[in-house]
Amino acid sequence: MSLKRYWSPLSKWFLTRPNTSGLLVFLFFLVIVSFLVKLRYNALQESQRREMSNIINVVRQNFDQILKNSYTTTLTLAMTVNDDGVPENFEKVSKKLVDSNPDIDAVQLVPNGIIKYVYPIDGNEVVLNYDILNSPDVRQEALKSIQTKLIYFAGPMKLKQGGVGVVGRLPIFKQGKFWGFSAVIIRLETLIRISGMESIDDSKYYFQFSKAHPVSQKEEFFLANKEDFSKKYYETATIPDGDWKLYLITQEKNAILYQMFTSSSLGFLFALFCGLWVASMMKKPAQLQLVVHDQAQKIEDNEKEFKAIFDQAPIGIARIDSATGIFISVNSEYCQIVGYTESEMTQLSFQEITHPDDLGEDISNMELLNKGLISSFELEKRYLHKSGKTVWVNLTVAGIGKTDEFPLNHIAIVVDITDKKRAEEELQQSFELVSDQNKRLLNFSYIVSHNLRSHTSNIATITDFLSSATTDEERDEMIDLLQKVSNSLNETMANLNEVVSIRTNINLNTESLNLSEFIGKATVILNQQITDSNSVITNLVGPTIAVQYNAAYLESILFNLISNAIRYRHKDRRPEITLSFDEETKTLKVKDNGIGIDLHKNGEKLFGMYKTFNNNPDSKGIGLFLVKNQVDAMGGNIQVESTLGVGTTFAITFK
Repeated sequence: MSLKRYWSPLSKWFLTRPNTSGLLVFLFFLVIVSFLVKLRYNALQESQRREMSNIINVVRQNFDQILKNSYTTTLTLAMTVNDDGVPENFEKVSKKLVDSNPDIDAVQLVPNGIIKYVYPIDGNEVVLNYDILNSPDVRQEALKSIQTKLIYFAGPMKLKQGGVGVVGRLPIFKQGKFWGFSAVIIRLETLIRISGMESIDDSKYYFQFSKAHPVSQKEEFFLANKEDFSKKYYETATIPDGDWKLYLITQEKNAILYQMFTSSSLGFLFALFCGLWVASMMKKPAQLQLVVHDQAQKIEDNEKEFKAIFDQAPIGIARIDSATGIFISVNSEYCQIVGYTESEMTQLSFQEITHPDDLGEDISNMELLNKGLISSFELEKRYLHKSGKTVWVNLTVAGIGKTDEFPLNHIAIVVDITDKKRAEEELQQSFELVSDQNKRLLNFSYIVSHNLRSHTSNIATITDFLSSATTDEERDEMIDLLQKVSNSLNETMANLNEVVSIRTNINLNTESLNLSEFIGKATVILNQQITDSNSVITNLVGPTIAVQYNAAYLESILFNLISNAIRYRHKDRRPEITLSFDEETKTLKVKDNGIGIDLHKNGEKLFGMYKTFNNNPDSKGIGLFLVKNQVDAMGGNIQVESTLGVGTTFAITFK
């Protein structure tokens, strides 16, 4: 084929018009630069959005934490009101609450809507006897918390004691009737400081805080900078517990455009330089351009010849760039193994389609090959198929096209061994299934013996008391207690029956269980031990908290942890056991003030079978073993913190 016939009239047109070609190149690169500048603008805009989103989310989370602390404070304060509606130890409890919560400025008890109890009293005397339900300024927001029976944060508003703040009111109901409010007062400056709004870079952003007026529904703003920001970029977050809206606003309207000026100018100069350079290059003899084109064609012909040879092979073959790992060419069998088309493969490197767990060994061998330390290598590895599945292959790699004794490219040959690997995995899974079933059967036998022993012990003890009762009232009390233990035993038997029925299945039967109710059942079962040890059980788990769990396992876990806390109590103080639940991390904590555990000495064998760490005659070394295995079986985990002589905290995280 002659050069004249090969070289198109269009190419000749460009070669004979270098200035026009340079102008077209300039325009071409100018379009590309404009596109890149647009992409950078979008990237900066997205970066700004993400930064603002992160900042406002952190502040919102701080708000959530403040409100959670406030809710805990009002709930604790409400518990000081006895069944007769009279607060007990208000000053003592309030002092501890205010001292331990830097984000709370004052607390109140408001029986029948009239403020009667305030801490601290200094500076707050003016609010005593203030009737909030008959005050038009605050009545509507106070009634809202009564209607919802939930804590509601009123304000920001002017406080009678001076300043601006928010008031969180939790309605208290005694015997189904409204008693009054438990309230916290947070000054606006405290709220702003604790939330972190003051810590941002105010040269870039500023905050605004608003709420719809409870009567007019007009949005009111409470922070200093109240200028119109509707034409600026801003991010918002809502805080429903107070019907508040939080804004994070940019200081400059066109800040991103200012950042783009330098890159736009450099892009223009680059396009201009490319246009001038092409115009200069195009002025060189056209014959040089033809020679270059001819050499490129020869290379292309060689590539076609090579491709025609390996495309017909029945195994996967690919040529890979030694320096980058990018596929230069692949045959159809290789494409079929990994699920990509040939054009897609040439845009990928072997690192991108190699399973992450196999990449290290593959790269290590490639480095040895590139250094000339080995001539080839073979291994079994996994590819990530385009559909997302994993493909096992037997890979053989060798170097080709050497220069200075080092390969320029590699030839890779792969054979699909997925079916073989799948058969091996199924065999291993069968073995693990049998082992797991044996483990579960052993665990179940310990549940039966361990849990039923406590029920029968309780029944025997109550029966002894019943036989020695001297009055009808004592007998009735013992019979009622016996009925409760009997009911709990029936429920335990039902749960164990359920465990028996699922022993032939790896998947445990789970259901939505009320955690607080199960804690109550555990304390009923352990009533005798609680009474004998004079233990105080504090259940801080909300009445609506539910977990997806196996009933028999949950009962066994609670029983073992509470009974252990009683059993290993400290002889010099009254046992105190507190149960709490973190909804965010789904973690149950069981904390006691007992003798504690030397974790440095016994930490590794803490959950071992028959492992005991003291001379307590009731120690069996099985309770914590059961708890650990049951938590693991449900996909959770258990952690322990303990100090000798101080107490122990077990933390169970639910899946």
